[in-house]
Amino acid sequence: MSFFDIFPTFKEAPYSYIIVPVMLLSSIIGFYHKPYFYALLLHPYEVKRGKRVHTLFTSAFVHRNWLHLFFNTFVVFALSYDLYGCISQEYQEYISFLLTPLFISLLIIIPNLLQTQIRKNDFSFTSVGSSGLTFGLFGFGFLFFPLQKTSSFLIPIIKNSFDYWLSVLVLFVLLSFIPKTTVNRQLHLFAFLIGSMLSLLCRPQSIIEILLLLNKI
Repeated sequence: MSFFDIFPTFKEAPYSYIIVPVMLLSSIIGFYHKPYFYALLLHPYEVKRGKRVHTLFTSAFVHRNWLHLFFNTFVVFALSYDLYGCISQEYQEYISFLLTPLFISLLIIIPNLLQTQIRKNDFSFTSVGSSGLTFGLFGFGFLFFPLQKTSSFLIPIIKNSFDYWLSVLVLFVLLSFIPKTTVNRQLHLFAFLIGSMLSLLCRPQSIIEILLLLNKI
């Protein structure tokens, strides 16, 4: 058994093999070299005042701890592969090669822009990690082919990809009633919805398929 019997080849997932190693290396440097870590983290208070604007993007490449890093890089690897593959199925491969890095960048920057607007007057707030990207990729993947058959051991009523998307959205709503935690649920929800919108823009046929599903309910 070879490595590529389990994992995709570079041709099948080029950006997974580019982004994840960079994210791993950058985060590990940040663990042990704090000036580097602080140079990349997002500080909305300063960004809103025209400083450290680069951190809207670079904050995705440093993490708080090993668990945070490994969860995000695992998901980013898998879902970047899925993003590239989905677009390749719908369009020619060179389109996917161009759109994938654009969508990844947007899924990092736009949630951080929204977060900056909300936290612009909170001097103590900072943010790091690629959680926005991971949840954005979830939203994109669930809606790109909403009729795709699937199932869940935990939630038997799930029959297709759109059911998964709806279940995650309901989960976000339920989590909003839990008292404040260290998890940035606001960013996750923003990113999930932004990824969903990018998916529908990229494949408008999904909108028709979703409406057909809803008409059957």
